[in-house]
Amino acid sequence: MENYLIIIERADKNYSAYSPDVDGCAATGENPEEARKNYLEALAFHISGLKEDGLEIPKPISKVAYSSDDCSGVINFRTKKSIHHKLIQIAKDEDVSVSHLVNDAIIKQYG
Repeated sequence: MENYLIIIERADKNYSAYSPDVDGCAATGENPEEARKNYLEALAFHISGLKEDGLEIPKPISKVAYSSDDCSGVINFRTKKSIHHKLIQIAKDEDVSVSHLVNDAIIKQYG
């Protein structure tokens, strides 16, 4: 499967996930990782349906950009699920994003 940009947004009582490159495909979840997991399942089903119907599979073309030049760096890393879940819970408790939490920890550790 192609590597699509997935947007995950906080809703009133859950999270929603979608890709701007794939019209008509979305999912929800109780937390960001569940929304992403559900979206990946929905995406596989959606693409399977497009193939079955002989329709074109959309190409991923979306890119990430930030409103500030000072926040344009992107770090993508893998970690154990248990650590990821802990980071999500801490971020939720502090009412910040995981990115904000990790960014602050790096700044505190390395300046």
